[in-house]
Amino acid sequence: MTVRVVIELPQFDTGEYEGCEYLMRGGDSVLTIKLSGRPNFSIEFKRTRWHRFTQLHSCKHQWIEQAYFRVVEIDAAEALNQFLAADASSIRAYKKLHHYRIFLDETGCHEVFAESAHGLSS
Repeated sequence: MTVRVVIELPQFDTGEYEGCEYLMRGGDSVLTIKLSGRPNFSIEFKRTRWHRFTQLHSCKHQWIEQAYFRVVEIDAAEALNQFLAADASSIRAYKKLHHYRIFLDETGCHEVFAESAHGLSS
């Protein structure tokens, strides 16, 4: 399994991290990262098909090291392969799904299966 960084968050002191909010609407989702005294930073996931949140105390050490305040793509992830194998839809609303992960200090880890991910400053 390989891990590739796809979005680096803007530089900030981790003490400025105030929390996050995850919202889904119309098949897409947005993870908004709230920072003290700075604009929020959002990550937009297009054509989201699956989301999992793992609280801080249940995150694997490897996840923390790989995805600490950045979005990584997990290639050949077993969970994504199982999801795709179980998708019996005759018409799929996505071309190709990717497994994305981000670890946010004091919150935990968000994982998403989506077609794409893009960072947005607000």
